[in-house]
Amino acid sequence: MKRISVGNADLNIETSGSGEEWLVLLHEIGGTLESWSAVAPALSKRFHVLRYDQRGAGHSDRIKGEFSLETQIDDLRALLDALSVRGPCHLAGGAIGSALAVRFNARFPKAVRTLVLACPAMNVSADRIEYLNARAAKVESEGMGAVVESSLANSYPPNVIREEKAYAAYRAHFLANDPASYAAINRAFSKFDAMPDLAAIKCPTLVLAGAHDKLRPPDAVREVVERIPGARHAVIDSGHIMPVQAPQAMTAAMNAFYDEVALRG
Repeated sequence: MKRISVGNADLNIETSGSGEEWLVLLHEIGGTLESWSAVAPALSKRFHVLRYDQRGAGHSDRIKGEFSLETQIDDLRALLDALSVRGPCHLAGGAIGSALAVRFNARFPKAVRTLVLACPAMNVSADRIEYLNARAAKVESEGMGAVVESSLANSYPPNVIREEKAYAAYRAHFLANDPASYAAINRAFSKFDAMPDLAAIKCPTLVLAGAHDKLRPPDAVREVVERIPGARHAVIDSGHIMPVQAPQAMTAAMNAFYDEVALRG
């Protein structure tokens, strides 16, 4: 791992593989680049893979001052420039990472080759806005331990815990979040909406739903699919954190998609 400056913040990154094309993996709220640890090795056989801790997550700099999810988009653009990524890259996001990928595509369409959107969280319903703001306030006053059980009950329920070791590692990474940064990201997401960006997507896109996803169930994900022209769609035996909960099935679906894209040129 190494740190790259994107202006007023340093981001913790990890790259693997040596393919000519780049694949960027974008993690969820509460996650880190480690969310993709079980997926990256297989994808590194065909791509130059970039994982990174978004601003405020993992070992990247904490959030200071004004912040919105557009800041994360600016960070990704600056990161690709710093790494001299010239051609269009492939983007894959989990949960809110999907929303970041979609907004990045809206702002820089020529920089995106394909999109993979797993358990896509494009926006927040009215009741969830209240929930996110309440969760933000709680972690600020009581720390990450105050919300870990309630948060993971929705995103990582018992029926998708296939490996206790993987669950324990994910829980530990969640608890290690900086409370102030985590709160800022929750509040920023409550004001964000990438749904209007979907209709303008022109690149090949794969949308993956988790069969056991309590936060973005398959019926909700289908609305995302229907708004993207020509989108491919599959349902995976997973909850909301697909790269951790169903890495093999997710990797297989992604590779099949990339094979199809390659065949079509």
